[in-house]
Amino acid sequence: MLLRKKENKSPAFQFYARDFLADINVQLMNMEQRGMYITLLSYAWLESGIPNDMRKLNLLCNNPANFDELIEDVLACFEESEGRLYNGRMESIRTEQMERKEKASEAGKVGAKKRWQSHSDPIATALPPHSTATASSSATATATAIKMNTVYLQIVGSYNKILGATLPQAKAINTKRKALIRSAWKDNPNTEFFVGLFSKVRNIPFLMGDNDKGWMADFDFILRPDKITKISEGSYKSNSNKKSGGNNKYDNTFKDEEKKIKFVCPNHLDIVKFGLKNLYTSCPKCKTRLIDEGSLLYTSVVEKATLLS
Repeated sequence: MLLRKKENKSPAFQFYARDFLADINVQLMNMEQRGMYITLLSYAWLESGIPNDMRKLNLLCNNPANFDELIEDVLACFEESEGRLYNGRMESIRTEQMERKEKASEAGKVGAKKRWQSHSDPIATALPPHSTATASSSATATATAIKMNTVYLQIVGSYNKILGATLPQAKAINTKRKALIRSAWKDNPNTEFFVGLFSKVRNIPFLMGDNDKGWMADFDFILRPDKITKISEGSYKSNSNKKSGGNNKYDNTFKDEEKKIKFVCPNHLDIVKFGLKNLYTSCPKCKTRLIDEGSLLYTSVVEKATLLS
């Protein structure tokens, strides 16, 4: 999958200033982190990704004193695939550039062929040169591979953005996940389909961990062909299709207020969720399991927080 700089000869990429400044990840960065981010984006463009190696990234960023602390927010803008890190938006831009170049090249070849045929022997031009056909086939294969790489990054990025605060994040884009994505993409070649799919999962309490066993779905589970069908067709009970007045034990919305239990994060008391006694979910900030407000553990946490305030 590693398509290195020889396959991307463009020295520049489009920089969308409004999108950059509106990105929540960028807004959370300080000026030093933004400088690191732009530096790594530049290397990623020239080298088709950057190494997933903290020592090498430290060198690329000119060895800042507090690198370990700074790099965490910066890497939130990259996805890992086969030992390298990629920025999804940048790979989309790369694909668009290559597709434009390929279209322009094909148009030029057609024009040149017409001009050549009008001045040459028709028998001699009936068979196109083998090298031209081979080069065209190779260029098409390269463009297809880059396009799929962009698809991998976009779909994994959408999953992490929509569900990653609660469900396990998809960190690596390995062979298994590529196969799952290709299979799903074949039937639904549109990133909007996957955004809709992940949004539906968010409204299914059972898949989000609100069940007796505390089990949660993950990226690999959701992308299984049979699960895509069940989620798409509404086979799972969700907040949007529950029966009125019913007691869906996987549903966090109740008419009977007395059945609600308040759960909080022991490290971030501002993170609050309501649900049944067996609710199993984690804090989006620190991934710690939420605890029942009425428990002794919660009382101890509040007492410590009061003493420290």
